[in-house]
Amino acid sequence: MVRCLAGRRRCRLRAVESSLIRLALATLVGLAVGLERERAKRERSTGVLGGVRTYALLGLLGGVSALLNAPGLVAVGFAVVGAMALWSLSRAPGATSEVAALVVYLLGVLAGEGQAPAALFGGLVTLGLLTYRERLHRWSAQIGEETLEAAVLLALLWGVVWPLLPDAGYGPGGVLRPREVWLMVLLVAGTNFVGFVFTRLWRERGLFAAALAGGLVSSTAVTVSMAGRARARPEAWHSWSAAAGLASVFMYLRVLAWVVLFAPGLAPVLSPALLGWALVNLLVCLQLARSATADTGELVLKNPLGMASALFFGALYALVKLATFAAEGWLGAAGVYAVAALSGLQDLDAITLSVARLFSQGGLDAGLALRAILLATLVNNAVKVLLGYLGHPRMGLALAQALLPGAVVAWFWVLYFS
Repeated sequence: MVRCLAGRRRCRLRAVESSLIRLALATLVGLAVGLERERAKRERSTGVLGGVRTYALLGLLGGVSALLNAPGLVAVGFAVVGAMALWSLSRAPGATSEVAALVVYLLGVLAGEGQAPAALFGGLVTLGLLTYRERLHRWSAQIGEETLEAAVLLALLWGVVWPLLPDAGYGPGGVLRPREVWLMVLLVAGTNFVGFVFTRLWRERGLFAAALAGGLVSSTAVTVSMAGRARARPEAWHSWSAAAGLASVFMYLRVLAWVVLFAPGLAPVLSPALLGWALVNLLVCLQLARSATADTGELVLKNPLGMASALFFGALYALVKLATFAAEGWLGAAGVYAVAALSGLQDLDAITLSVARLFSQGGLDAGLALRAILLATLVNNAVKVLLGYLGHPRMGLALAQALLPGAVVAWFWVLYFS
């Protein structure tokens, strides 16, 4: 009997302790949001709904409503908070504080129901959105309507088109799978889009920062842009060369990311090769940047995401993968190298992803796959050197110093260890 009473007492104590922790979390979430709203009220001198005490009490109210577990009590509390928010909205413009009050109440409910991770995550997201208000507005203005439309297109390509495609294999060896092809389109388009957004956001930091981010979009496109500037302003060839070379730094990392994602067995050997190549590239470009002129302007790239470009890359990936598979079967290693070199003239994503997938599916051995990727990278860099030379001979020579010497390090590593 005594043991039973002691057990019940411990259970009650644990229940009380759990309830107190939940209420404390609900109050703390509201308190954090209230501190930010109090600061906003002082800075903007507007009738922002409540402050520290109001939001802390709203969080506590949500926690108590959930703990009481009475039917309809949470809904009644939400209706009361909503009415208070509407009253405040009628007195002052802007709905941020009113919406934040409703969110704090619901987060308090989550905390009261014992869903601490969800309450903490929601509280942190709310606090971040409120704290970085000005920066978010500035980013929205920098990104622009064109970029938002591209983001919607990317979502449609992913959520509508991809699930409808079959996963069966077609063509020789069944190497062409429509769903896999579209997945590669989405990954490349998404990476291009992220790079484009960062290019827009970083252009205020200077040409070199924007060019570095532009490498996620297209290092070749950045090189073409810089070559055009070299023709117009040849005296600033240091600047154009450094920007074009910096864009290629992300190119190696992008190639490595595809390999790690789709052919992790190649990563241990390819990683040191590409990272060494990128390091040599970066050091030369930093030296060029030290001699650059101050007035270099902004980097402007076209939005890379569109239906036409997505379809073009899908067709290119399918063609390169099919050609690589067929060339290996008919011509052996020489055929694969020929396809890699031709692909490198235009794009590295298609050949890298094709080789990575064929290796993971057993269609290529590791040594052949590694050398094909490096050959395509070398050819792509040679094309950039030629583009730079057409802009200005000194720019071409500077790009040759930045982009080509690292190939020696990369090829030595791969040939020695594969």
